[in-house]
Amino acid sequence: MANSILILMCDSGGGHRSVTDALVGALSHLFPGKYAVHLSDIMADGFPFPLNTAGRMYGPVVDRLPRSWGLLWHFTNGRRRSPLILRLLAPLAFNRLANIMQTAEPDVVVSTHPWANHLPAWLIQRMKRKLPLVTVVTDPISIHHWWLCPAVDLCLVPTEQAHRKALEAGLAPEKVKVVGMPVSLDFASATRDRFELREKLGLAHDRLTVLVTGGGDGMGNVYTAARAAAQAELHVQLVIVAGRNDNLKARLGAVPWEVPTSVLGFVDNMPDLMHAADVLVTKAGPSTISEALSCGLPMLISGALRGQEEGNAEWVAETGAAVLTPTSRELAAALRDLARNGNERLLRMSRRAREAARPDAALHAARLIDRIASGSARRGA
Repeated sequence: MANSILILMCDSGGGHRSVTDALVGALSHLFPGKYAVHLSDIMADGFPFPLNTAGRMYGPVVDRLPRSWGLLWHFTNGRRRSPLILRLLAPLAFNRLANIMQTAEPDVVVSTHPWANHLPAWLIQRMKRKLPLVTVVTDPISIHHWWLCPAVDLCLVPTEQAHRKALEAGLAPEKVKVVGMPVSLDFASATRDRFELREKLGLAHDRLTVLVTGGGDGMGNVYTAARAAAQAELHVQLVIVAGRNDNLKARLGAVPWEVPTSVLGFVDNMPDLMHAADVLVTKAGPSTISEALSCGLPMLISGALRGQEEGNAEWVAETGAAVLTPTSRELAAALRDLARNGNERLLRMSRRAREAARPDAALHAARLIDRIASGSARRGA
């Protein structure tokens, strides 16, 4: 009988889901048949109405009310304040979370969402169970205190900056490990041939290929950034991923583009698109940045969510793999510079990206989760 792992995640944005999928893929790759992995949405499955709608409302709220979202992020973020807010919400979640755990009968609980750390830790204590809890932090720089629960058994973080913040929040040093941001193994593949991928995707070989995305929910200034790239008077082609944002896709689809342009909705072939592209235009979403680094893909950072993503933009720019282009004028100028300098500038940024990447992060995290799960299973035998 396979051992059991419960991953508490949330379909808010695309990052938590992509990290979860990367962990599931790495566990299957390293330990085929060993684990039955159960996924549960901490918000949709763990809370009653209206909190159970918070995950799917995240994208629209952040996209339409970015300033309000930033204020909320900062207001709820504090070493004492964050757990207090969750304490007030805990009674609403305990029964549902208990049912989730009893159904999965896990040997370890893994969190890939900030709400899935303190709440299950308190519940495990309340149930008087010896059930290990592992946090996989999916924010590299700007860490909300909901991520940082001293009661967890292991906290896996993506960067040294996150490691320092975890220690400052009171986590024991032996509990905190820097593994990088888990991304699908497909992003790190060095065997993908760009010529063949462009043939497969119907893209020209002789144009600078610009991939524009706003994450799984199509957030940020995707439309403005794409229009700036198209109007830069360059020999380029655009691939624009609108994600689940149907309104954005329709708006983009109605444009008479100045350059060859493909407008896509939500895709499951992002590794192919990134390996086929010369440069990525994106907001500073942590998963998208980490995926691009693993692909060695240079980036133009067109924006960042207030609070949680602002540090990401500066961090990736400091690696030399990205340029900050918050305005249309700066984005167009950066593209002209890349085109003028040809492959030399792009190759330099690509090297910087690969140097900053941690393509084995998912494998590293999976091995650490396996170690804890195996120990838990032996104790329960």
